[in-house]
Amino acid sequence: MQKYPHLFSPLKIGGITLKNRIEASPMNGDSSPTGYLTDAVLATYEARAIGGAAIVTHGETVVHIETGGAHFGSANLDQEKFMPTHLDFVDRIHQHNALASIEIAHCGMHANPALTKGGLVYGPSAQKGERGTDVLPLDEDMMNSIADAFAHGAYVAKCAGFDMVMLHGGHGWIFSEFLSGLYNHRTDRYGGSLENRARFPLMVIDRIRQAVGKDFPIEYRMSGSEFIEGGFTQEEGIEFAKMIDGKVDLIHVSAMTFHDPNADARMFPCSFLPRGCNAFLAAEIKKHVKTPVATVGGFNSPEMMEEFLASGQADVIAVARQFLADPFFPRKIQEGKEDEVRPCIRCNHCMSLDFPSYTGIANGNVRCSVNPTFGKELYEFAYRPAPVPKKVLVIGGGPGGMQAAITAAEAGHDVTLCEKSSRLGGMLITASEDIPFKKDLYDFMQYLIRMTERKNVKICCNTEVTPEYAAESGADVIISAVGAEPLIPPIPGIDHEKVVTVTELHDRKKELLPGQKAVVIGGGLAGCEEGLAMAMAGVDVTIIEMRDEMAKDAPVPHRNGLLLEFAKYPNLHTATEAKCTRVDENGAVYVEKDGKECSYTAELVLLSAGMKARKSASEEFRNCVSQFIEVGDCKKAGKVLEAVKDGYYAGKNLSYPPLTHQFGRFF
Repeated sequence: MQKYPHLFSPLKIGGITLKNRIEASPMNGDSSPTGYLTDAVLATYEARAIGGAAIVTHGETVVHIETGGAHFGSANLDQEKFMPTHLDFVDRIHQHNALASIEIAHCGMHANPALTKGGLVYGPSAQKGERGTDVLPLDEDMMNSIADAFAHGAYVAKCAGFDMVMLHGGHGWIFSEFLSGLYNHRTDRYGGSLENRARFPLMVIDRIRQAVGKDFPIEYRMSGSEFIEGGFTQEEGIEFAKMIDGKVDLIHVSAMTFHDPNADARMFPCSFLPRGCNAFLAAEIKKHVKTPVATVGGFNSPEMMEEFLASGQADVIAVARQFLADPFFPRKIQEGKEDEVRPCIRCNHCMSLDFPSYTGIANGNVRCSVNPTFGKELYEFAYRPAPVPKKVLVIGGGPGGMQAAITAAEAGHDVTLCEKSSRLGGMLITASEDIPFKKDLYDFMQYLIRMTERKNVKICCNTEVTPEYAAESGADVIISAVGAEPLIPPIPGIDHEKVVTVTELHDRKKELLPGQKAVVIGGGLAGCEEGLAMAMAGVDVTIIEMRDEMAKDAPVPHRNGLLLEFAKYPNLHTATEAKCTRVDENGAVYVEKDGKECSYTAELVLLSAGMKARKSASEEFRNCVSQFIEVGDCKKAGKVLEAVKDGYYAGKNLSYPPLTHQFGRFF
């Protein structure tokens, strides 16, 4: 009997039937720089079909190339040269019994002038664009041209074999601009009342329906609320959903608008928000329409998905980032292996390289912190010859060490993992299920521990490996994952008994009571998160940071969510461009930007000045065996992403055959 009967029940929309209720949402950060879907990109989409998604949606695709593009590397439906790309996509998805969809879009006033004809940008009303460009108001001729382009794009998609189209009407793109008072200041029949503001989106839907016929499904993606003063409200979302009820076949309810610079924290819910935080918008709309409704919001728990479906709050669960973390999660759930699903930690690193404030450019690159194979499916899942089994000693039970042990064991090697402490986890041990925003990271740690135990790895905790132990182990390979240690700056009094490092805090923070005080030296991501956790527990916290901003090393959407949380706690204080000069029995003394000396009384001083690789500890093992590999923080102190990636490749590449063995593209 199926454990999740609603999640894996079929659903008919238009002339097609979904085999289950899981939709792979559109994600456009995995396209090539030219907009063509390369074999590598197609393999990424195909993995979601293999993994059991009912619908796999091609990311944002432009329909009016002269005015509508925001991102370099977006495909379009305007030009015939992209047709082979679309045909290849459809073939890849269909061969795995999944439905192929494509999100068609126009970015309105968010268009990039570098991609538009003459550098002109259009929107519902004249105003300043986000790139400083003057936005020109659309006249009716241009509106008709764009509406025809959407109809043509949908028709081309149907001809290419797509089973349905998704019309992007949310997040501040052109249709939501017409619907929102933030953008639409018109006084003609396209402005003012909601009925007037909805006139253009409804025109486009009608044109598409005329072009594709009654049985070809149209999915409309909308923001159920923009959550910003003067913006599109939940009540207006309900009324608009009533207007499109029966005109479209699936109403996909998201949230927010890019008009809000912090929109990404909720649009792609970060770890500071509960999973399913936007689902209430879809649930309320569903009460008022007959059309099936899709909900979004950081879903990854099958129990939560089943509950929303069973209770009638939604008909489809649309999922994005969890497909990056584990494209096979629907199949694992259906086959009763839900505890083997690699969980998304909602760190939002996958989107950070697409934010100009992170790297200086928006380059559309996507990486996943927990899935090192994302974007590399073309060759990672290719056939490899059986390895020559090796005896592998992994030193260190953090994320890099555990991932190395898992991958090496899966490849058929004899693996022993030694950890000097009493438990696996490494730096992930600082994550706790009792701290809401660290629950995702805690779940990932538990996943790694569970999989390490399940993969026939010999685990030796309370075992400190020495060079003598390593040499006598008989190992063919040593994988060193001994991690990093806190940087100790030369601050007078830094060795005071009330000073603890981030690696020690999980033992000491329980001593602090609500109302007591703590000071954090170092306002990077680690210091900010630990300071926030203490503030949430009622501790009065001050964070001292030498740079001009807090958490500058954090992924941009995660940082936005973090700072929004900071604002909720009056007992959390920050001092930027400040330097700690000493620690004494009272607490910490620091100097502000203007040279003013300040003292802060505290029962605990948390040192979070960064980490340094334990290079010397790792190098002790280099000459113990013929093959020595370092992974994670002992190479260079970094994030979970680097540790997991290093561990994966260390374990996997042991499986290469001798260099004399030729096997195609691998050499």
